[in-house]
Amino acid sequence: MTEYNIGLVLSGGGARGIAHLGVLKALEEHNIKIDVISGTSAGAIIGALYAGGLSINEILKLLIELKPMRFIQPALNTKGLLKMEVIEKFLISYLPENSFDTLTIPLYIAATNLKSGKTEYFNQGHLVPAICASSCIPVLFNPVQYNDELYIDGGILNNLPVEAIRDKTKIVIGVHSNPIDRNFELKNFSSGLERALMLAITSNVYQSSKNCNFLIEPNGLEPFKVLDISKAEEIFSIGYKEAIRQINESKMLETI
Repeated sequence: MTEYNIGLVLSGGGARGIAHLGVLKALEEHNIKIDVISGTSAGAIIGALYAGGLSINEILKLLIELKPMRFIQPALNTKGLLKMEVIEKFLISYLPENSFDTLTIPLYIAATNLKSGKTEYFNQGHLVPAICASSCIPVLFNPVQYNDELYIDGGILNNLPVEAIRDKTKIVIGVHSNPIDRNFELKNFSSGLERALMLAITSNVYQSSKNCNFLIEPNGLEPFKVLDISKAEEIFSIGYKEAIRQINESKMLETI
């Protein structure tokens, strides 16, 4: 007997992950109640804020008002370019209990163990360090130390962490917000690095998606970059409109 009825899996994708909020709005409007969430990177952030009791509008508002430059604080070592501690303080301000136990929806967070080279899932203990571990884009941020291990972005090995909830859940809805832009042009070193990460991360999604009952992939996210937080409203709108369309086309409501 499964533990949950409907599970939601949220991929990484940087700022593109804001599309998850649009998908959540569409699901709410169709009275699709989410019983458990699994997420990685941006999906872990959105999933945690939502499971922590913040409404979709509250999360969108804080992202719209967010000043990306506040996170640009150079790390004074050779392990990463930026400090992860800045993001940690930001998350603590909205998730002050800092515990999986206080969430209104059970949450699983995927991160990559840098030493073992394997995906690990967290669903108990301190919440914010697990989110930071899952969201730690390699090279850009310092690896995150958690439970005496070093972790980087969970999307590197598994950008659609279905496995964490598949056996516990009757119906799994996956949301992939990290599409490959087929019109890519190499402009500089940073664009090449971002492209390489996107290709590596996306390559594991479609294998994982076979374990989903439904997969929502918002079309139109390709032009947005990892740090395009200033375009939150536009990304949200794409996620919402595409989710409405794909929910209807997939006949999801008839199954659920």
